Amino acid sequence: MKFTNEHNIPLPLTVWLMHDTYDHNPDPNHISATSLLKPTRQLVLNRRIGDTNIVVDVSTLIASTVGTSLHAGIEAAWSNGCYRKAMMRLEIPAETIARVHINPEPTELREDTIPVYIEQRYSRWLDGFHISGKVDMIAEGTLQDYKSTSTYTYMHNTREEEHRLQGSIYRWLEPTKITSDFISINYIFTDWQKSLARNNPDYPQTRLLSKNVSLMSLEETEYWIRHKLQEFSRFVNADELDIPYCTDEELWLSPPQFRFYGNPEKTDGRSTKNFADYHEAVAHQQAKGKGVVITRMGAPKRCAYCNSYELCSQKNQYFSSPDEEI
Repeated sequence: MKFTNEHNIPLPLTVWLMHDTYDHNPDPNHISATSLLKPTRQLVLNRRIGDTNIVVDVSTLIASTVGTSLHAGIEAAWSNGCYRKAMMRLEIPAETIARVHINPEPTELREDTIPVYIEQRYSRWLDGFHISGKVDMIAEGTLQDYKSTSTYTYMHNTREEEHRLQGSIYRWLEPTKITSDFISINYIFTDWQKSLARNNPDYPQTRLLSKNVSLMSLEETEYWIRHKLQEFSRFVNADELDIPYCTDEELWLSPPQFRFYGNPEKTDGRSTKNFADYHEAVAHQQAKGKGVVITRMGAPKRCAYCNSYELCSQKNQYFSSPDEEI
C-alpha cells in the first residue's frame, strides 16, 4: 500500500501512526483469531490488497494506533515488576502480591500461584489452517480483553456476540490456561462525558468499566471455526462479484431514519423532526397537513474500517463515489 498525509498530521504523530508492532505471519495458511471474526467477503478481499496499488491516508490509522498504544501501556504496567508497586499502593497484602507470577513456565507453578499471562500468542492447526491469537491477559484462568470504544457500543451491546466469539476462539486455542466460561471485557470509553453520567443512570458511570460475556462451548466453537474455514476456502479464489455480500449485521448497518421537513422546498438542511418508524413519520405529516417525509437509509459503519474498501463493489450500493464520506 501507498500512504498519504492529506491532513498534514505533524511528523512526530505520523511516525507514531506508521509504527507497526504487530507480529505479521506471511504463511498463506495462517489465519488470526481476529480475522476469523471478519465477514467472509472482507477476509477474502483483505488477502488481495498486496496485489493492488491501494492508497491509504495515515489519518485512517488513528483509531487502531490509539488502541494498540493503550494495550502497550497496560502491558508495560504489568511488566518488569511494575505491578508490585501498584498493588502495594492499593494495600493488597504482600503475601498475595508474592503469589502473582507473570507468564510463568509450567515448572514455576505451585498450588498457591496466581498465574497472569500477558500478551501471549497461542496457536492450533485445524483442517490445514494455522490459527493463532494473542490474548491481552489471562488472570487466574479468566480471559481479560481491553476494548477502546464508544459508550454507544457498551449501552446497546452492539458488539457482544463478536466479543463472545473472540473469547471462545481464544479459549479453544488454549483451554488449559483459559478455564473460565466467560470473558471479561474491559471497556475504555473514547467519548465518555461526566455530565451524561451524572444525568443518566444507564450511561457508564466511569470511563473504565468491565462486563462479563459468556463463552460458547469448545465443541460449538470448533464447529463454528470449521464452517468459517470452509466458507473461506470456497471463495478465496472466486471472482469479487461471486463472493457473498456482507449482511446488514456484519456491516454494522444503522437503522433507516425517516425525516420530516415542514417545508418541502427546504430539505437540504436540518429536518423538522426525525422518526425511527415510517408510519409514525407519515402520521405526523398528515397531522400537520403539510411537509414531506424523506427516508435516509442506514449507513454501513464497518466500511469505514475495512481495508478492502477500494476492492469491494458492495459499497457502491451505499456510496455514490469512492470519495464520499463514510
